Amino acid sequence: MRRIPLLFVLIAACTPQQRVENPHAKRLKSPDPAVDRDVTLDVAPGGVVLAKDGSNVDLGTLWVSQRAVVVFYMGGWCPHCQKQLGDLNDAQKKFNERGARIIAISADSTDEAKAMSDKLRLGFDLYSDPQLAVIAKWGVADHGSNIARPSTFIVEPGGSISYRKVGSKPEERATVDQILAALGDAKPAAQ
Repeated sequence: MRRIPLLFVLIAACTPQQRVENPHAKRLKSPDPAVDRDVTLDVAPGGVVLAKDGSNVDLGTLWVSQRAVVVFYMGGWCPHCQKQLGDLNDAQKKFNERGARIIAISADSTDEAKAMSDKLRLGFDLYSDPQLAVIAKWGVADHGSNIARPSTFIVEPGGSISYRKVGSKPEERATVDQILAALGDAKPAAQ
């Protein structure tokens, strides 16, 4: 009689988990796979991305006078990305105290970025790069899947890169604590 509940536990443990599919995988024809994937950039490449309202945003203007935490995420369909964006949102005050703004970029459409921002109630902007133009410039494009690899960079005012972490798997991404440590102590309040 005791073996029956054990049998149910074993069957439940062997049930495969639902797989989350990348909706972008077949949207684009793979661009030039010869794009350099070297992410040892010293200076942040600029480029134009789309705001969630569809307007063009020149990335270089976002770190002219303020530090920026630039996060490339795979897309709104990715549960690891949703968690990371939520964690970043929860710690936004700590980023502000260190003089840093959060910038998140994916290959999602502007409608998908807006839906993600609304769903997570984000206090920072999500930007869209559906053609992977900017994502490729940073060396973090996964051309086979037409998405960005999970990556985080800290860009200092003026554009120099002071921190980078580039993952090759969805779960390989910088944590809030790692990013905050790289940013250093909070800046004293202006007197």
